[in-house]
Amino acid sequence: MSKKLHAIIAGAGVGGLTAAVALARAGLRVTLLERASVLGEVGAGLQLAPNATSCLARLGLLDRVSVFASAPEQLRIRRGRDGKELTRVPLGPIADFRWGAPWFVIHRADLQRALLEACAAESDITLHTGLAVTGFALSSNGVEVGARNGDDIERIEGDLLIGADGLRSLVRERIGLGMGDAPVWSGRTAWRAVVPAKLAPPEALRLETNLWLGPRTHLVHYPVRMGELVNVVAIAEDGWRAEGVDDLWSVAAEPAEISPSFNTWCDEARGLVIAARQWLRWPLFDRNPVRRWRNERVALLGDAAHPMLPFFAQGAAQAIEDAAALGDAFHAHGGNINAALAAYEDTRASRAGAVVIASRRQGAVYHMRGPMGLARDFVMRRLGPERMMNRLDWL
Repeated sequence: MSKKLHAIIAGAGVGGLTAAVALARAGLRVTLLERASVLGEVGAGLQLAPNATSCLARLGLLDRVSVFASAPEQLRIRRGRDGKELTRVPLGPIADFRWGAPWFVIHRADLQRALLEACAAESDITLHTGLAVTGFALSSNGVEVGARNGDDIERIEGDLLIGADGLRSLVRERIGLGMGDAPVWSGRTAWRAVVPAKLAPPEALRLETNLWLGPRTHLVHYPVRMGELVNVVAIAEDGWRAEGVDDLWSVAAEPAEISPSFNTWCDEARGLVIAARQWLRWPLFDRNPVRRWRNERVALLGDAAHPMLPFFAQGAAQAIEDAAALGDAFHAHGGNINAALAAYEDTRASRAGAVVIASRRQGAVYHMRGPMGLARDFVMRRLGPERMMNRLDWL
């Protein structure tokens, strides 16, 4: 019997955990290295569109995830200043029928929990927390990864390395991409909160995804954890870049800092913003798409490969697509690492790059003001639900 390939994955976020399962199912042994000592609840809610849930289904993960997820009945798009509905997109069973898989919303920690449980069920997956990858060295026979544990450096040998280590990916830098294509600042800040159901306006508890549009601002919210919480994301244009901040996801903010952006909005939207007692904020960056994600034994995945703005709610979804494609590539090419990683890159780079660009454009549409904002509202009303769904078919 031939020896199993050993894949080392840097980063145990959504993409890294899903990739671990996909590679184990493809017959590889997997070691996950996560710099955080504890995998916490940073990030709150996220959306899993059918392109993501179909991949989870193929990997046998959808049943685990669906235990924690909800399927919103519709997406409602409204104008922030007066609450006027611009359009709605039916989801629920219609989304499942049209796109072949459900549209879910879920708390990020619950998705992570489902993926961790799936990893724990695989004997070929080992997870190490509190280990931050510091570098790697390639040879003709494999890759040696250095990882810091406090003051100690551990060395782990494997056959290939997957960099799923986020926007500021060390793996990306070490294969020659990170220094020449610095993250692109969007000029926008995202504010995230979860509001207990007892504090939220009753309308916010409906099983639907809500998008509110305003000049240079927008607001997204939906219930998670079976209606126990409302996930709220508010995005506004400002000059904050979080320079010198190590953890972009965990910067606390005062409610008074965000509320002025929504002072002129209608009572329903403003009431939800006011109900949030604790906010985290982070500056929004992406990177220009690139075609090269790999060398012979190292490849990138998720935000390390294609960080994107959140305006299509595709960050986690594209990382899940990456993971499924990576597993498919090793199913097809077996022990030929170079061929498998080349096939993975060929499958994913163009697709993910298109989503990066589309997300940028969507953000510009969301934040239109003046005559352009009025024109956008008119177009949305004229398109109606069916043509709005047509515009999502490619995604």
